[in-house]
Amino acid sequence: MKVLVVDDEAMICEWLQFCISQNPSCQLTGVAHNGQEALELFHRDEPDLILTDIKMPVMDGLEFLHALKALGSRTKVVVLTAFSDFSLVRQALRDGASEYLLKTEMQNDLLQELLNRIAGELQRKNHQEEPDVANVAQIQSVISHILRQTRELREDDLERLRQCGIRWRNNGLFALAVWKQDMEENGLLFPEESPARHVAGFDYTDRVYMIVGNFPKTLSIAEKARQLTEYARHVQVINHCMVGISAITDEMSQIPFMVWQASCSLGEGFYTGKKRVYEPQYPLKELFRRNELWKNTFTEFRVHLHQVQGGQRYELIKTFFEVLPSQKILTVDPLCKLCLDALDLLEFEAKGNGIVLDHAEELHLRLQQCITLDTAKEVMLDEAKQCCLPIDELQPKSKNICLAVEYINAHYAEQLSLEQVAAQVYLNPDYFSRVFKIETGQTFINYLTDVRLQHSVQLLENTALRVQTIAQQVGYYNASYFSTTFKKKYGVSPYEYRRSGS
Repeated sequence: MKVLVVDDEAMICEWLQFCISQNPSCQLTGVAHNGQEALELFHRDEPDLILTDIKMPVMDGLEFLHALKALGSRTKVVVLTAFSDFSLVRQALRDGASEYLLKTEMQNDLLQELLNRIAGELQRKNHQEEPDVANVAQIQSVISHILRQTRELREDDLERLRQCGIRWRNNGLFALAVWKQDMEENGLLFPEESPARHVAGFDYTDRVYMIVGNFPKTLSIAEKARQLTEYARHVQVINHCMVGISAITDEMSQIPFMVWQASCSLGEGFYTGKKRVYEPQYPLKELFRRNELWKNTFTEFRVHLHQVQGGQRYELIKTFFEVLPSQKILTVDPLCKLCLDALDLLEFEAKGNGIVLDHAEELHLRLQQCITLDTAKEVMLDEAKQCCLPIDELQPKSKNICLAVEYINAHYAEQLSLEQVAAQVYLNPDYFSRVFKIETGQTFINYLTDVRLQHSVQLLENTALRVQTIAQQVGYYNASYFSTTFKKKYGVSPYEYRRSGS
């Protein structure tokens, strides 16, 4: 699949190029920084997919879409946007864009999923093949993909669902979620007698199985709510599992929101560990508001986790799990993904410190499958204890290394080299390199990078300086390299870090 990137931000273009290069089904045909350049590249290469920004100089994204429409192009277009551009996104969708991707949520795994999906759609189209609705696995995959998107369903989504044999009606629609780990080998068992109709089940995530259906139109609103609670209770008893349910809607376009709400209801059980029915704790509007706060919590924890090491990292993880019950983060899958990332970071530190871990694979598997906070906490603290050296074991002890650390802290903004610092403390560079690693627990370049990035965090939090200026003030004269290094360390770009208010 040939892909064209159109964005006036150099760092966005570089990141997209990197992600596309990792996908074997994709070939980057060119990079343009405005619509006019993109049109020239379009005529030259005729890409299968275009990833384009909306706000650009010379010719913006909407004008570019109009030009493609005039050419009769059937190339798929995905609009890259920010929350503030949402009115423009709606216009872009009306003008022919296939879908949109929020820049604030652009992560490599999400982009790869998008690229793979579109490549698959194009391949089916080229072979003039319709989905095999007799194939249960494929049907579930299509349903899962459509309903995992937290947005209103469009007519093309509904048509695709109808092709998969879905017969939901605009009445009494609900979603019900269970942990896949709780399911029997032969699947979920359902009540023999129930007013629930057109029930369909699918894998919502690696951890959650979702059921969607609807109740007859003849039932009153109160009766539908009562029947849903009763239906969920029967599912819970028959399968001896936790069950999370959504509110009820009469609009099919709202089903993805009900699905997400049911998964959040099930998230309550992650904290209690009790096998019972969990109803929605918040209306959708409040749930979305809290979800933004939870995302900020994830970002803050990820950043702080990279800022510390040794015993401090263990204490940070311990504190994080102590406050989780009060915060009650209901999006369990992102939470456990964050824990897995932290686990990888702990193992990387342990390897650098020469620590051999016990049962590392087993701990990873337990965390991947865990459905309670107690299990996640036990796994994380167990590995954190094994991985992290005490704080005092990582402090420099010799006078030469102490002087080297002082020199680095005073001159980090300069173009320092290992040889230069070694000369300052009258040591052979090779010997200095080995001793520095032993006494600080880090290589010279990693220590220097940490010092520079810690100072950049202070400037991001306490000044309004441009990111490029901050990069120069902490010793980076290439802003793009600084941004890449910052994101590798903290999990977010300098711009995202500043926006999050961390």
